[in-house]
Amino acid sequence: MAIQDDSASGTALVYEPLQLHDDPYPLYRRLRYEAPVYADPAGRFWALSRYADVQAAARDWETFSSAEGNDLDQTALLFAPAGELTHADPPLHTRLRNAIKREFGVSAVRNRLEETVRAEVRHRVGELRGRERVDLARELALPLPAGVICGWLGFPAGDHPQLIRWFEAMLERAPGKVELPPAALRARDEMRAYVRQAMVARREREHDDLLGVFARAHAASALSEDEVIGAAILLFFAGITTTSALIANSLLNLHRFESERELIRRSPELIPAAVEELLRFDAPLQWLTRLTSRDVEVRSTTIPAGSRVLLLWGSANRDERRWPEPDQLVVARERKRHISFGEGIHHCLGAPLARMEARIVLEELMPSVSEYHPIGLIDRRYAQSERTIAGLPVHVTWTSPRRRAN
Repeated sequence: MAIQDDSASGTALVYEPLQLHDDPYPLYRRLRYEAPVYADPAGRFWALSRYADVQAAARDWETFSSAEGNDLDQTALLFAPAGELTHADPPLHTRLRNAIKREFGVSAVRNRLEETVRAEVRHRVGELRGRERVDLARELALPLPAGVICGWLGFPAGDHPQLIRWFEAMLERAPGKVELPPAALRARDEMRAYVRQAMVARREREHDDLLGVFARAHAASALSEDEVIGAAILLFFAGITTTSALIANSLLNLHRFESERELIRRSPELIPAAVEELLRFDAPLQWLTRLTSRDVEVRSTTIPAGSRVLLLWGSANRDERRWPEPDQLVVARERKRHISFGEGIHHCLGAPLARMEARIVLEELMPSVSEYHPIGLIDRRYAQSERTIAGLPVHVTWTSPRRRAN
């Protein structure tokens, strides 16, 4: 397939991942064409932007190591000192993942949570129905996954508002800064104390929830207490960020591509494929980093040992070399593997849950809504590598119950 290079702008190519980009995709296109192995002028990092390079690096955990973290800022402090699956290589990574991976299999997630998620989505859509003005981010995309993961961990419903406040505080970042703000660290400390106390209750009496799984792993000496607390906070944090970003971005993109929205309204059997295309089109997590364990050559460029390397999932998923017209949302597109959930041993553990929640939102919301369009400002939240929306106010025209039933 011939690739048309239409990216040259005459301006110097500078990529700053610690700034908020409302639309990063034109810059990613320039990176793929002009500097597929990009070297930060300040020497802080390298960046890989083409699909083949990103996928190969993600699969080669021995060369592109996660043992020294995968951030450019201090996000790892939220889960310190232990338990962060994505900040580990084998054998530590294998031990941490094996302790909980059975709970996150596709069948296990479906059997345990599908009815719960569907009931919750129907409840929330029912509460919104009839209102002309709705914030799809604050009133659906955030509280849905927050309630699901808090419930699965075993946190009482009465504690969920406080837990969400801690979550939002832990998300706080200052653009361009690597240091976490004091509010994020305070929320981290309060969350750690809360999880530690919850684990005490599970040592006294067995619970059928994720913290119960952690408690049994701790009792069997498979996980230390610090690993339990760090892993629990990671699952809480990631279980909200990725899914809320996926849902909010998907609803915004389906507004922008109205014909695709109408297609899945007419043919709901296409919704699972739509979720995959929405993930490809706008990855909730745009990048993570690795540290090279040796000198490595990529496209005739040598990246020295000890270099921080960004793997740009968001760019790789728009690579023209893999997908024709990658900047178009096409639900019926030929199915090819994307890497929105990472690749290799660090493929996202929670991917089945995120996919299921997004699918059920579309299955329940699309038949209920005739049309919707944003009103006011779309509030994109600054986060280091997440592409997320804090506020998505829309005007909604609802379908009649009779029309929905037909």
